[in-house]
Amino acid sequence: MGRPLQEILRRRDEQEKENLRKILIPGLILYGIAASLGLFLRSGLTSHLLIPWIIGYCSLVLTLSYAVLFAKQQSNELFFFILAVIGLNFLIQITGGDHSPLFAFYFIVTSAAAFRHRTQAYIIGIFILAVEALNLFIAGSASRTAWYIFAGFAGSLSGVAVITSSVIHRIRIQAKEAKDNYAKLIDDAEAVDPLAGGSNVEALTERRQKATYVSVAREREGAFGDLIDVISGIIPAHTYALFLDDRDEGVFTLRGIRSRSRSISSTSMEFSRGNGLIGICAAQNQPQYQPFLVIPPRSLGYYTQDVPVKSFLAMPIVQGERVAGVLAVDSLEHDAFPVETQKTLGRFIPIFSQIIEKIRISLEMDIRAKNLAALHEMSSVLNSSLEISEVLDKLSIQIRSAVPYDFCIFLLYDEKTDSATIAALKGYDSRMSGVSFPISQSAILTHMMNQWRDRRTSTVHHYPDLGDRGREIGLFPQKELQQPLKSLFGRPLVARDKFIGAAFLGSIRSHIFTEYHRNFMDTLLNQVSMVVDNSMLHRRILEMARTDGLTGLLNHRTFMEKLAEEYRRLDRESRPFSILLMDIDKFKGVNDKYGHPVGDVAIKSVAKVLKEAGRGSDFVARYGGEEFAIGMVETDSRGAFKTGERIRKILEKTMVTRVTDGELRITVSIGVSSFPEDTKIVADLMTMADNALYQAKRSGRNRVCLYREIVKGETSEVQKK
Repeated sequence: MGRPLQEILRRRDEQEKENLRKILIPGLILYGIAASLGLFLRSGLTSHLLIPWIIGYCSLVLTLSYAVLFAKQQSNELFFFILAVIGLNFLIQITGGDHSPLFAFYFIVTSAAAFRHRTQAYIIGIFILAVEALNLFIAGSASRTAWYIFAGFAGSLSGVAVITSSVIHRIRIQAKEAKDNYAKLIDDAEAVDPLAGGSNVEALTERRQKATYVSVAREREGAFGDLIDVISGIIPAHTYALFLDDRDEGVFTLRGIRSRSRSISSTSMEFSRGNGLIGICAAQNQPQYQPFLVIPPRSLGYYTQDVPVKSFLAMPIVQGERVAGVLAVDSLEHDAFPVETQKTLGRFIPIFSQIIEKIRISLEMDIRAKNLAALHEMSSVLNSSLEISEVLDKLSIQIRSAVPYDFCIFLLYDEKTDSATIAALKGYDSRMSGVSFPISQSAILTHMMNQWRDRRTSTVHHYPDLGDRGREIGLFPQKELQQPLKSLFGRPLVARDKFIGAAFLGSIRSHIFTEYHRNFMDTLLNQVSMVVDNSMLHRRILEMARTDGLTGLLNHRTFMEKLAEEYRRLDRESRPFSILLMDIDKFKGVNDKYGHPVGDVAIKSVAKVLKEAGRGSDFVARYGGEEFAIGMVETDSRGAFKTGERIRKILEKTMVTRVTDGELRITVSIGVSSFPEDTKIVADLMTMADNALYQAKRSGRNRVCLYREIVKGETSEVQKK
């Protein structure tokens, strides 16, 4: 269904464009003729043709605008300029004809056309002169002097068209050359990037990295250029061209050239191994000599036009067992490179190889030193804090200066829930930080976990070319994290024989993570694993110090600290706050009758209910023994009472455990105090809640008692007395 629909739409668009052309072209011709006839030279604005002429002209302008903006027709600039000339001629006719002060605007229109294209400037100039010459002729009263003036105007207009278009054309050529030279320089800089060839990494910043490669590219270009100049003085040829396999991928790119011809490509040409004479020379590792060249010269890869090349020689540049480049020479004479000449040229080949190797080693040594500095800097980041997310967030920024990723993510593993939590990410939506998902929902994480459990080794997972499957590989279940990846690197974070998380780098380009990148990340992530493990251990120790070991709730000390924080907040801004203090009824009897293990089960049962009943802003604690406390933010006495009642009713219906004489059920008594209803002195809240709890027990247990009810009761007693 898709293709027929597209074909229908395409045909409809073409039909629409054709219809517009049928309106525009005849209309422009008609108005061009009308302008030449000088319809308004004598009558001016009183002409009976004025209104129809304006309506038709505006219709043409609107039609042309629609064709450009909506129908997406190309090459309509000339139509606009023609319409501009017709409109300007109309204004000149009604403002005095050949005496009109608006003639100067013809020069502006012609110059504007020259800025777009030199041919348009010539066409517009000819059109203007034709229209005005006919106007002058039709006027009838034109003297010889008027024709002399017109000739001067014609010469001036022609000069403007020729000079302006020539200058603009020259500027465009220079701009294109500058752009091509810049692109070639950047291409050469990327070509000497050792990361691309699997060698090393410049691990500081992208700007310094690019500056280093540009400097090396210039050094290499100068060395090759000097050597080619030497060769040209010994071996006569028409063109000398050097092709290099910079990335060791079997693709040979034009990196140096000297020629007597001007028809030389300003962009880098490429040949794959085995393709063309250059590729055949590289594939066979043998010189390729064509004493009587029969193929088109353009196929040599460096000519833009046909040049009468008669003979061609290509010689491989070998480093070890690989062909690193090809040196090609050609001549306009037949059989210009006999055996002796080939031997002479062959003596220069090792020098090219030595230059390539020297630059590679020099760059490698420079980058090794900078790598050490970068690793040291990353180690400093790892040791800068015990807050895992903060450390990993900083580290992901540092990694980008060493490894060219588009997406980076660090995951931490929770063994209790068998889930992964996003600790830090770059390139993805930052709102996904902190999101958790089950390991089983990620195919790659599941595979990584299974490999770890089977082998107990932190295996690197590398997918160099995912093609178009990047969104479908099952890395993350969230749609926000499903990106069109082409390359993926992943590695588990492992410490003390435990799987603690994973790190992933992704790129929208294929084959981006070289062997060095992978080794570099493997070394770095060993350190990351240890730091993350230490941070998690530190966090667990802090949690143990802040929470009750039996229930997992806050302990008494932490509850009092949070209560003090809330008191300080209430001093700054008055808002409702309530405390629920509760106690398990007849808990000593449970311990005495069933033993402390059953008592612990009862305490944990209460803690579970309190966790589920509390809101995210509340803080729940085991206050001591069988006592519990809840600090309820933004809650008045009425809201606190409802929460207390809900907790009481749930516990009343909950079976704690089975015991020897049946089911064990427990109840709680709860006391509530509220700010500012009960007191404006926050320090008194805990005492008031304790008094309310005592009143709840004294009045029969298994109930919720508000502090203000105690005050009312005492007031009533006083009134009775």
